[in-house]
Amino acid sequence: MKKLSGQKTARFARKGLINLQAAAIDIGTNSSRLLIGELNCQENGINILERELQITRLGEGVDANKKLTKNAVNRVIKAIREYKNIMDKYDLKSIRVVGTSALRDVHNSEILTKEIKEIGFELQIISGEKEAQLNFLGAASSLKDQFLLLDIGGGSTEFIWPADKEINYKSLDIGCVRMTERFINNPEAEVSEEEIKNIEEFTLDLLSKELDLPQNLRLKGVGGTITTLAAVKHRMAVYDSSKIEGSKLNVFELNDFLTDFKDMNLVERSQVKGLQAERADIITAGLVILISILNFCACNNLTVSDKDLLYGLLKEQLF
Repeated sequence: MKKLSGQKTARFARKGLINLQAAAIDIGTNSSRLLIGELNCQENGINILERELQITRLGEGVDANKKLTKNAVNRVIKAIREYKNIMDKYDLKSIRVVGTSALRDVHNSEILTKEIKEIGFELQIISGEKEAQLNFLGAASSLKDQFLLLDIGGGSTEFIWPADKEINYKSLDIGCVRMTERFINNPEAEVSEEEIKNIEEFTLDLLSKELDLPQNLRLKGVGGTITTLAAVKHRMAVYDSSKIEGSKLNVFELNDFLTDFKDMNLVERSQVKGLQAERADIITAGLVILISILNFCACNNLTVSDKDLLYGLLKEQLF
């Protein structure tokens, strides 16, 4: 059977003659995520068909050793095999698999690339700038002129903002896994004021050296740290994307979260409604990063979205 060209496929999809579907996998420092979507021509958007996340902690030890461990690779491969079984149920136009901060940092990424290829996928290790661009593409439909879009990941944080009628992108090596491994002595215990201060000072120092932002920016946040904090605010027993999208977080309630989290041990944090147990060891560092960014920008609040680089990957494939 002759395959349709990309333009013909999209045209037929808009006429309602076929369903245009695609999938994207993001292999991050902390988690591996799957998003499957279908082109919605009436609303010029994407209907989400499947959304999966597993905490695979690929970046375990990467900040110190610059190498992937076999155990971390095995966790990712197990998740990818499970995602393949889900994707096999759909008639997908294309599949994109990308890797971010941890894979940019290591010297042995080929051990993961090879195993993923054996499953049938090509792993693309994207730059920090490309990661920021995909985040912008995912969230762009709801952004206004004076904005700062940020994504706090496991290994890095991406910043996107406008200047001189262009979009600026910056990726900095401050992420919740990286900062936890570097500054928190025992993630299973309570977090000390000194450890919090060290993360804050490191973050603010890096921001002041690397970012020259305009004033009066409105902040929008994506990524696991920020969506998790929104889920904690809403006390979600089950994650609900519709309640996350467009919700607000302010610096006062974030500081309240920090007061609570730092005085909890790992078991106590794991029992907080809305907080995945697998994120309980790194959430405090991610929270300090977010509060530091808000203080640096002299901004008291931000809007939350779960339309991040995965959504951007789907848009690249379906539009």
